[in-house]
Amino acid sequence: MPHSTAADPQPTPTEKAAEPPRPTYAVLNAVITDGKGGEEVLRLAMPSEPFGTAAWQMWTVGLYLARLHRHQVQPSAATLRAHLTSGVMPFPTPTMRFPYGLLHDSRPTLILDLELDPLDASGWPKTSLVVIEQEVKPLGWTRVRRFRTLRATTKAVWEELDDECSRLAGKKKEQPELFELADKLYQQAGTIHQRALESAAPLLGGAVREGLRAEGEERERLMVELEEFCGRDAPLPEDEASASPVQTVTGHLERAPEALADGTARLHVRLAGACGTASWRADRPSVVICTARGAAARGALVLRPGIAVVVVGRAGTATYQHEGDIRRRADTFEVLHIGVDLPPSRPAVAA
Repeated sequence: MPHSTAADPQPTPTEKAAEPPRPTYAVLNAVITDGKGGEEVLRLAMPSEPFGTAAWQMWTVGLYLARLHRHQVQPSAATLRAHLTSGVMPFPTPTMRFPYGLLHDSRPTLILDLELDPLDASGWPKTSLVVIEQEVKPLGWTRVRRFRTLRATTKAVWEELDDECSRLAGKKKEQPELFELADKLYQQAGTIHQRALESAAPLLGGAVREGLRAEGEERERLMVELEEFCGRDAPLPEDEASASPVQTVTGHLERAPEALADGTARLHVRLAGACGTASWRADRPSVVICTARGAAARGALVLRPGIAVVVVGRAGTATYQHEGDIRRRADTFEVLHIGVDLPPSRPAVAA
């Protein structure tokens, strides 16, 4: 049998056709309770592009919370769905049913996991939000952020839109309308956060009093509620042993709070009564100059003259020149937490 010298033909692998890109989604997963053991779950999705990012979709959540507060309507799956499909939405929102397992599905690039309870004493729903952002490609990154309170959520919405405005500022010439829309929503988010703080202020005085008396886990829980309002950047001295003791005083604002150039706020509080542990004279009510920084300053600036306040902080003194060479001493109070006080049956100062 003659041997063939020609090379045997090799099968040519069939070239695979390019696969179309997989669709990606932004998903809102809302769990809404009625306070009586009932629960509703709403899971809706939308395409990731172009508005399925955290800044835009977190704003829809913040606006929904504000509408519940404004109309004093309890949260529900029906009102949330109506909100997402209403004409007030200036961009696409999740409206498609998404029946898949969120944490085991590789298609969502954004997941907003929202939990809502009924309106509380402040007139806002109790809120918790988890924001998950991820790349859909293999070994892509994942970012998880948790906002466990209403005011933490509204603050996060505001800050997220601030970042979006900064991002769009470089594209202002190419996308002026988009930048203007983001800036408008940023302003609205700031207003919503401010209203949430103002609504919480009347509840803060009672929480401070309860927190000072409570112990163990209850004290820890109440202090977390204070941090929800004041934030975690209230000033604390590095050397607590040499600092004056923390105390609580009550009184009334003498004048409107002053916003200083360094970001602090100055308040003049007329004490409701004598205070033996403070450095000012205990034989008569005094006007104390209070200095607040960080989140405490932001909370103080919403207060109005004449309002009854409760202030937690540390006493001190400051000297200054008055009328030439005359030196005077001013009593000061470094504010850690401040809020509106509920008027007691008789004026008193709690040490």
